[in-house]
Amino acid sequence: MMMGRRRRNAADSTAAQKVRKVVAVVLTAGALVSAVGGSAFADVLSAPLNGQENTDQDGDQNLNCGNSTRFVRVNLVETVNRKRVCVDTDGRTRRYSGPPGGARAEGGFTLGPQVNTAQTGRQNLNCGNSADMVTVNVLGTMNQETTCVAMDRHHASGRDHGHGRGEHAGGARAKGGFTLGPQVNTAQTGRQNLNCGNSADKVTINVLGTVRKHTTCIAADHSRRPGPAATRRGQASTDTDLVVGSETNTAQNGRQNQTCGSLGTAIDLPLGRTERRTECTVEDNSGPRAR
Repeated sequence: MMMGRRRRNAADSTAAQKVRKVVAVVLTAGALVSAVGGSAFADVLSAPLNGQENTDQDGDQNLNCGNSTRFVRVNLVETVNRKRVCVDTDGRTRRYSGPPGGARAEGGFTLGPQVNTAQTGRQNLNCGNSADMVTVNVLGTMNQETTCVAMDRHHASGRDHGHGRGEHAGGARAKGGFTLGPQVNTAQTGRQNLNCGNSADKVTINVLGTVRKHTTCIAADHSRRPGPAATRRGQASTDTDLVVGSETNTAQNGRQNQTCGSLGTAIDLPLGRTERRTECTVEDNSGPRAR
């Protein structure tokens, strides 16, 4: 019995020593860099190896906001606030690319994280997702807040052919490339597909600091049409190449598909406080307008 305790204590002591070594290295780096400013150091360090974001959107109210693909993010004894608010109250004017076959996002060779997003249809929200490779926070505070709101109050008339007689959404395909780092691929088609607050972060080292990541996504459809309308949606598909790192693939087709708040396979060294919160809300009151 005593031998078992000694072995366990020895293993715990070895693990604690490894953690202390990591902390010592990070604190030493912080002391060396603090003279030139933590933010400037982070920018210089990550600029040559920033990640890649490929976005292709076609249709109404497709929001792709607040996503992060930094190779290395460093905060030393500072308070960093990243706040992104995206609001779309009338999706008829929000259209990107616009090929007739739908949205296609294709990644290439990337030394770092990669995010590929293809969305077509109505109210597809892809917000607050992170593929940061390495996050180091030493005696500082990092606040990352993303809010996405898509609201459709469009009331169609009998002459509005796009909404009164039917609507058609093409296919959406996100194809990843060769990536040395995390990769996030999202393809959505249809109505109110939310893919929010998902994490493919690789390593987070938080030393006596606070890291907060909050994501809020709201999709509300209060539209009215003069009569029943046929809705046709294309396929949604994701495909990847070789990925050295964590990988998150999401393909959604239909109504109110939610994939929110996944933590992925991140490695945390929680020597401080880390808080992640994701809220996804879908409200659908659409339908034929009473005559």
